[in-house]
Amino acid sequence: MSVFKLVRVVILLSILFVLLLCTWINERRLASWERPIWVTVYPMVADNSPATRAHAESIEESTFAGVNRFFERDLRLYGVTLTPPFNFQIATVSDELPPATPDRDDMIAIAVWSLKMRWWVWRMQRNDGLAATDIQLFVLYHARGADSEMKMSVGMRKGMYGLVKAYTGRDLQEQNNVVIAHELLHVFGATDKYTAGTGQPEFPAGLADPERRPVYPQIAAEIMGEGSP
Repeated sequence: MSVFKLVRVVILLSILFVLLLCTWINERRLASWERPIWVTVYPMVADNSPATRAHAESIEESTFAGVNRFFERDLRLYGVTLTPPFNFQIATVSDELPPATPDRDDMIAIAVWSLKMRWWVWRMQRNDGLAATDIQLFVLYHARGADSEMKMSVGMRKGMYGLVKAYTGRDLQEQNNVVIAHELLHVFGATDKYTAGTGQPEFPAGLADPERRPVYPQIAAEIMGEGSP
């Protein structure tokens, strides 16, 4: 190997090492919950409905108060008393949608999609005109009952961003907030506690109270369990 090639390899490996180290440090810092986590929310119009646009434009920081209430309550169980756990800032409503999410079982498509998303997320943050934050949350609003190319909501620990498929209507905001809380936990490294094929919560991790007798029916739901069995 020539000296030039060796130097180039060393430089590339050094850059990779620095990127991995920065990612690790950032993940550790966020997981420590030493301060509120800053989240930029990007309200997005996922259909052509004027009502959807009007709803997206009405989104403000207080829209996500339910997310903070949930985290405040449950973080106390782990000795964390931050108030609020998250500081939300709202970006301008956008019509630009992210790359369509692939099927769960297509690993090659998922890998390609992940690379596309990294670029798209970076570009959105670069152009949002806001202060840099810890997590970027893209909330794609649809008219009630509408379908879209977005197959699922996702939260990515590598990249610190989330995509949320949400629906318009004030009465659906708390339902949207449940999905948002679920995806934020994915960003922090939490895993799903339900069976992908059936959507049913796993026993015992997917149940809010697995020691309940009788076990069923469950009164509450585990946030990572995709509902109450």
